[in-house]
Amino acid sequence: MSQTTLRRKFAAGLTALATAAGLVVGAPALAGAQATEQGSSASLGSAGSAGSAGSGDAPNAAPAIRPAAGDENPVGFRNWLRPGCSWDPVASWVQLCEVWSPAMNRHIKVQVQPARFGGNAGLYLLDGLRARDDWNAWTRDAQAQRIFLQDNITLVMPVGGQVSFYSDWDRPINLGGNLLEYKYETFLTRELPGYLNAHFGVRTDNNAIAGLSMGGSAAAMLAAKHRNQFKQVSVFSGYMNPTAPGMYTMIPLAMFDQCKCDPFAMWGLPGSPRWGQNDPLLNADKLRDIPMYITAGSAIPGQYDQPSSLQAVFNTFNGIILEGLSRGSTIAFQNTLNARPNQATFDYRTTGIHGWGYWNDDLIAARSAQILPVMNAFAW
Repeated sequence: MSQTTLRRKFAAGLTALATAAGLVVGAPALAGAQATEQGSSASLGSAGSAGSAGSGDAPNAAPAIRPAAGDENPVGFRNWLRPGCSWDPVASWVQLCEVWSPAMNRHIKVQVQPARFGGNAGLYLLDGLRARDDWNAWTRDAQAQRIFLQDNITLVMPVGGQVSFYSDWDRPINLGGNLLEYKYETFLTRELPGYLNAHFGVRTDNNAIAGLSMGGSAAAMLAAKHRNQFKQVSVFSGYMNPTAPGMYTMIPLAMFDQCKCDPFAMWGLPGSPRWGQNDPLLNADKLRDIPMYITAGSAIPGQYDQPSSLQAVFNTFNGIILEGLSRGSTIAFQNTLNARPNQATFDYRTTGIHGWGYWNDDLIAARSAQILPVMNAFAW
């Protein structure tokens, strides 16, 4: 990245920071908000900021061989490949599957780690705005497959869907000259569940869902709209009020920066009804009786934020802005939700920006606090 480009993005970032600061300061104060700090590792991840708990660069294409034994013993339904699947290079009995989507008229990749003892519970893990087309960042920038290795729950990690908000778009997206249907809500709630039930034994009505950033907001909305499918939801650094002042600008700008596509092909122009239909805060009543685990950082750099280059400094600055926006919208969502009884737990970290090290820790915390107990997915 050239110095000119960095200066231009830095200037744009200052404008965004002003917006973020306004949202955070303007949000009502919380009485007795929890503040906890957790830990794991981090670098530039698919959500577009600092953070990676992975083990370096991704390997080349995976050989079609069974993962090595060791502490990853072939138990339950883990030791055989399903139709359309190959062993994923991340190991831990993860399979990379190609699932046909009639709504999108193409195969969608999904990384799946079967439950340890063939349990029928599933956990959908949604990626961030910069989701890649070759793997879900929960397996590389975090270590989801290691976190749940001993648990009786199937991990379901859809691959791809950059800038999608895992929604059904109004119009096809133009990615580099290729027009693609974006119907991720349909895929995740109507098409994928049948495949998982047939080949992995996951019940269509016994799932949790979690996501970070874009994926966090999407997780909340998918849970709100599809209560028969999802029994628990975790949101890490999500944007819980996309119709708030400033977000009508920030979200389309972030989307265009990633995809160079028309962001209004998603829900229409700002103010269109579909923006409100996909706003967790405006749909809080649909989420009051579902267990939720929701986190946000303070936007103050913490243990994983030690930039050593100009690019890393920019990434950290960008992560500060994004986490400030997330924290402001999360506080606003909590205040709305708390107007009536609910089953949500909010965890506000005293440090931490928009980064994978923190989200890896958040997933570890959500696992023990809600996911396994609610889904009855302990392996003992």
